[in-house]
Amino acid sequence: MAKVPRRALTFGRMSFDTRTIETRIASMSLVGPGFIEQRFRAGERIDLAGFAENKKARFALANGETCVMLSIIPKDMDFDVSVTGVDHFAPERGHDTLRALAVVVHDNMAEMVTKLFFSYFPTVFRTKVFDGEAEARSWLTEQLVEIAREEA
Repeated sequence: MAKVPRRALTFGRMSFDTRTIETRIASMSLVGPGFIEQRFRAGERIDLAGFAENKKARFALANGETCVMLSIIPKDMDFDVSVTGVDHFAPERGHDTLRALAVVVHDNMAEMVTKLFFSYFPTVFRTKVFDGEAEARSWLTEQLVEIAREEA
């Protein structure tokens, strides 16, 4: 995993340093307090090793803090079918910091695979599949507010 330099953003009066970790199949970025973006690269194949590498990057970016994640799957993304047969969230169930996941899909195949995965392996955190990034981002922002209220 390659780390990319940080860049500073301002949230209200608070300064925030974004961080990005490049994996073989995606760019994983902490773009705001508790907000991670996972952007899969077009032309790559989502496989078990790549999924595990992204998970490790997510843990590094979250750094033990509660977070939500926006996962963006490009059109015509190739999936290794073995990815759909593993409950990737089971080992950390109840101990993970991930509280909500929005998956943005750009074609019917990705939508079908994503929804099928979540039907076989229900999560303990909130999940939703979208066909637009703006709606997914808005939903996750709402989730962050609700989660903060619940954890207060």
